[in-house]
Amino acid sequence: MKRVGVAAAAAVAVALGLAFTLGLLGGTPRGAGDNGDGYRLFCGAGLVPATPTHTANWRGGVVLDFDRGAPCADPQPSSAGTILKAAAGGHGPFSLTALGWTYVLLVFLATLLAAWAVQAHGSRRLLFLLPPAAPLLEPSFARFFLSTFGEPAGLFGAYTMLCGVAVIAATRVEEGLARLPALVLVGAGGVVAGLAKIGFLPLLVMAVLVCAVTGARLGHGRWWTARLIGPALAVMLALEAIVPVRASLAWQDRHFAEANAVNVVYTLALVDLPGSAPALGLPAAAQDKAGNGFFPKGPDAQAGGEVVRNDPHGIRNRVWTMLFERPTVLARVTGIAVEATYDRGLTYLPDQPWTPASVPPVATAVADTGVGFGAGVLQHWAAEVSLPGWPSLLVLLGMAAGVVALVRRRGRYGLVPGIAATSALGVAAMTVLGDGYFELAKHVWLAGYLLDVTALSLGIVLVPAFLRARARTATGETATPAIGLPRQ
Repeated sequence: MKRVGVAAAAAVAVALGLAFTLGLLGGTPRGAGDNGDGYRLFCGAGLVPATPTHTANWRGGVVLDFDRGAPCADPQPSSAGTILKAAAGGHGPFSLTALGWTYVLLVFLATLLAAWAVQAHGSRRLLFLLPPAAPLLEPSFARFFLSTFGEPAGLFGAYTMLCGVAVIAATRVEEGLARLPALVLVGAGGVVAGLAKIGFLPLLVMAVLVCAVTGARLGHGRWWTARLIGPALAVMLALEAIVPVRASLAWQDRHFAEANAVNVVYTLALVDLPGSAPALGLPAAAQDKAGNGFFPKGPDAQAGGEVVRNDPHGIRNRVWTMLFERPTVLARVTGIAVEATYDRGLTYLPDQPWTPASVPPVATAVADTGVGFGAGVLQHWAAEVSLPGWPSLLVLLGMAAGVVALVRRRGRYGLVPGIAATSALGVAAMTVLGDGYFELAKHVWLAGYLLDVTALSLGIVLVPAFLRARARTATGETATPAIGLPRQ
């Protein structure tokens, strides 16, 4: 009962912290304004913004209130859409605050299960859940729970998955009753995050891999029985994801194949592979349009835009081939995407509720954020963030900690920064390969959360080791070499 009580207290603390951050318990609700992507999901729930124009994008505030209408014919397939429909079930007006409370409840349940399981070796192991939980309460991340984007489902799924990884790191194979809920958290979190939007698919891949290599023995069976549950769950996740992933790819192809190809060619290839226009089948004048994205004028504003329109998949594949033939360029553009996690605040998306007095932004103001559109804007911004910095260092340290965790049992908590950092790198790579540098900071926003988790979990790994080393030094002890020499 004590273990359940402590778990409940931890879950309540995280849920209340999230509710306060969102302004659901007093104060003004804080969300993320729509940039036009929200319609892809709320139209599927039959929601109509309660504004004079019946639109929510670029209103100068977060549209919280919706009326009911007929669902659209082809909404974006997304786990975020499923959660939105569940929150909006019923009739009459709908408020996004109901969606916020839905995510608060989901976070409470995930934290409750993780907090119970992680106490297999005592309540002090609750510290292992701090790295996933603390960044979740940052306003830059939490406010997206009051939005109609796919990002909130990605954030909740990432949090749930990393809570499960933390439990796995804090327990042993023999503790099947703790490992089983951990595997459930990893699997469920990976599915919710990976199916929120196609750019978050790396988290689903990581969840499958974690389940595949995680042992969990129930009872006192033979050693091989511990290798059944995790791999079986991994197979189930992989099979379950085939249909929705294909549906997401098909939807993206129907609606944005041309836009994605223009962004990959003009904001990425012509920027980082100058002079590549002839190899891509474009006129030489296309180089002058380097940095221009698809929005707001489409391919007609680009020299050679008709080439992209006629074969978007072919020209995108040629860009990918050129990048994979130049690993240093691929590493540089992925590094730029990782550095873009500095901009997780996304100030061009307002956080205050919309009112009739709200002033919509103008296109130039959006471009000035460095994540919008316009010739030269993306080039300048990319040059500013391309130097190796803290985010890139975190990725390297986190992945190194993950490798150490795989080869040393005592260092297995390094799995948390390893999984988080690798997932962040995967999201960054998917972003630049899928849509170039266009609106880069928003597309790698979830990677910013993952890197914050990496930093905190590395602290849990390194600080105790540093303190132990200092204690040994203070007492005059030194590490005993492997050849068996006595301590000094």
